[in-house]
Amino acid sequence: MISLRTSLKLIQVEIIITGALISMPIMVPFYNSIGMDQGQIGLSQTIFTLALLMLNIPTGWIADRFSRKICNAAGDLGAVIALLMYSQATCFFDVVVAEILFGVAVAFSQGADSALTKGHTDLLDKEGKYGLFHRINTTNAIWRPIAQIIALTIGGIIGPANYSLAIAVSAVPYFIGFVLSLIIREEGERRVQQHKNPLKDMWQIVRETVIPNAKLRWLIVAFAAGGSITHVMIWALTPLMIAAGLPMQVVGVGWVLNAAATTLGAMLAKRYAPRLAKWQRFAIPAIVILSAMAIMSINLSVYTIWLYSTLGAGYGWYAGVLIAMIQNETPGGNQSTAVSIAGTFSQLIYAPLVWFISWAGNIDIKYSLIATIIIFAPIMFITARKLKRLKT
Repeated sequence: MISLRTSLKLIQVEIIITGALISMPIMVPFYNSIGMDQGQIGLSQTIFTLALLMLNIPTGWIADRFSRKICNAAGDLGAVIALLMYSQATCFFDVVVAEILFGVAVAFSQGADSALTKGHTDLLDKEGKYGLFHRINTTNAIWRPIAQIIALTIGGIIGPANYSLAIAVSAVPYFIGFVLSLIIREEGERRVQQHKNPLKDMWQIVRETVIPNAKLRWLIVAFAAGGSITHVMIWALTPLMIAAGLPMQVVGVGWVLNAAATTLGAMLAKRYAPRLAKWQRFAIPAIVILSAMAIMSINLSVYTIWLYSTLGAGYGWYAGVLIAMIQNETPGGNQSTAVSIAGTFSQLIYAPLVWFISWAGNIDIKYSLIATIIIFAPIMFITARKLKRLKT
């Protein structure tokens, strides 16, 4: 059996490389090439999210109850199959089928890998619950966008010549992740089932872990809002750059800059987040993101479009701190389920909003920015205020 530290390193590699989607810069042009408009793109993402919603908590419970390692491996293998199907899509229906399978795959892996990380760091950490676990999470958040920059570079070379090939090559990191998932150790406290009926057992986790704990409830809201405000706009990046007057040859540079900003945001989180109260870790990036979006909605140009990188920086910051705060409030045996509950709530926000915001962008791409501000500004304000009152 490999050592605990080696196993943790392999989990980190798996998390980092499976966050690198080679085909990201060409996805919107690919959708357009098979006849999809901005509204259908948003609808396909809503369908993907609905698949996640249906399976998030059950797959998290399965990981906690039986094996996080196997669930993680199954998720990576499912992503390989989904991306290969995606590469052969010729119409909206084909994309929907691939999105559903990809949603199932993500549901199996997204709670399992973070819970495996927590299980390893709990055994290794000698500095307290916000020591090694925080450093590992922020380190992952730093390196994932670097891996994404490499992936974007490859996609920028392959994509313009052959969209389908770029999407198929995107399956390679997930296949490597699948192999690594088979090697890592199974660590972490296991869920002891208290009801014969799995649905009752899942509900008991919600009832005992989330409902009585106001801090955990609002940290889940913060996770959902922080992830959604950056993710709903990711599909608008290429259209925004084109509307700002950038030539198509420079669009890839914009994606690379956004990924670099994500690394910067995670680096700032690693250094400064432990010095801040939890409500400040949430509120400061929210203010920066909303301010940048307001400027771009008023004046979208080749000069202001680069403010979009603040969304990347905000995403990097949130990726490094929010899920760790949730896991530190959660009992060990329910780690995957808690992450899945947070993901489910996030997707409940994301599913309708990505369609609505994409639909607004169909009228005028700047309306995507305006719609996002109108929806998220009150959510971010209320959440930050609640976290402050709870003295988090």
